[in-house]
Amino acid sequence: RLAALQRTPKPIVNKAACLIFAADHGVAKDKVSGGENCSAYPQAVTRKVLEALDHNMAGASVLAAQNDVVLRVVDVGVAGERIPMNGNSGVVIESEHKLVGGTKNFCKQSAMTIEEMDKCMLAGRQEVRRCIEEMGTNVLIFGEVGIGNTTTSSALIAAITGERIDILCDSGASTTRDGHNPDIVASKIAIV
Repeated sequence: RLAALQRTPKPIVNKAACLIFAADHGVAKDKVSGGENCSAYPQAVTRKVLEALDHNMAGASVLAAQNDVVLRVVDVGVAGERIPMNGNSGVVIESEHKLVGGTKNFCKQSAMTIEEMDKCMLAGRQEVRRCIEEMGTNVLIFGEVGIGNTTTSSALIAAITGERIDILCDSGASTTRDGHNPDIVASKIAIV
């Protein structure tokens, strides 16, 4: 597959980069703030993860460093004020197309307008292009960070594939030892 993607019988994997996009999902806000409270953690956790990434203290930071992978994290919609990045690593950047405040609660309205979605897609294309053209990346790994992302992805997959919701939904990041929180799963199934 890599040979086909690189259009060569001898693919090269020597300049890998990991591109992580970060945003908060309106569906995950607490009920007082207009969300569905579908996560075991508040949205403030997304900010803390980005701060850890900026200080090279997150799991992704360690894995990237140990495998000579360039790590780049793009804030495309983390809720709240601008994240102060004091780690000086340059790993975390704010997209010029950032969706201020994250998405809206898709249970009550469209999560994004068409224009907002177009800007997020443009941000993704620009960052991929930057990795390839400026860094010479020949292998690109994608990731995402954001409280509420499993609820949102389950809803999208269900809409696209018609798969049963109870098959798709799980706890996401969980507070239980086994990683399965029946109350959170039931909440997500009801939402989706």
